[in-house]
Amino acid sequence: MNYRESSKILKEINKSEKILLNCHKGPDPDSIGSALALYEVLKGMGKSVDIVCPTTINYEFDFLKSIKKIKKVDFRSFHFKKYDLFIIQDTTGLDRVTGSKDVKRPEIPMIVIDHHITNEKFGDINLVVGNSSSNAEILYNLINDWGVEINSDIATALLTGILGDSGVFRFPGTTSQTLKIGAELMEKGANKNAIVSSLYFDDEFNTLKYYGEVLKAMEFDKKGKFIWSAIPHDLYKKYGKPIEARSAAAGTFAQSVRGANFGLIMVEDGDQRLSISLRSKPGYDISKLAAKFGGGGHANSSGAKVEGLDFEKAVSKVLKVARKFAKK
Repeated sequence: MNYRESSKILKEINKSEKILLNCHKGPDPDSIGSALALYEVLKGMGKSVDIVCPTTINYEFDFLKSIKKIKKVDFRSFHFKKYDLFIIQDTTGLDRVTGSKDVKRPEIPMIVIDHHITNEKFGDINLVVGNSSSNAEILYNLINDWGVEINSDIATALLTGILGDSGVFRFPGTTSQTLKIGAELMEKGANKNAIVSSLYFDDEFNTLKYYGEVLKAMEFDKKGKFIWSAIPHDLYKKYGKPIEARSAAAGTFAQSVRGANFGLIMVEDGDQRLSISLRSKPGYDISKLAAKFGGGGHANSSGAKVEGLDFEKAVSKVLKVARKFAKK
């Protein structure tokens, strides 16, 4: 048995008929892969299952079976009471689930499964494994604890999550266990080539041009030993509002500069809203900086937002805090 919570979670599933799953706001491969893998498992148990998300799913996930089952919803008018159970994955808090701070906690049982060290543990049952490479890795172990057979569709969804959050096994959270699970999923039929091709080699041309703007705007704060880039809303809009490009750019560039301990990619993606993706090299806990803006995540990969300020003032605020953080 991998987790002591495994039997408790299965007990709640067994006594439920209609189950709700989530993809968090601006879902990444781990969020989507975990949701679809659990969807297939629960359908195999004979459950009625819905997957909901507060934002639109990007085209690069079209290779996944059941991707069209994910429904975009407005949680401010969503009816939770028709469900017996809400299983929330890869999500640190309820506002990340709903995309809004105005949605109250649903009055139905909730189970939280996550790998973020900053998770608020807001479920009735919380399975949070902060040293896991991905939520999908936790889910793989959980499914094995239940004795459920993993078919090729489940395997592909799980490997999508693991490859996405490990950066195809590049990031510091990758362990020998992660590699072992990846190999086992491929043996069970996971289509690694389709995953890598769709996630990393299928960008829109405008997205590549957008990366050029990120690089053009990039600065190296040699005193603080970090790099940063800030994109105003007009450029973000010009290149088609590439939602995932901020995180992708951070994963590609923010850990790559010799002599820099961490990096910040900032994008003004809404009215007086600056979204920040933070990445750091091993041994440097960037989640502590993200927390200063109400964000969070992992030691080497985190996110945050600054709202209520114009672009220049928001960027200035972030840099001021980052420089103080770097001194420590």
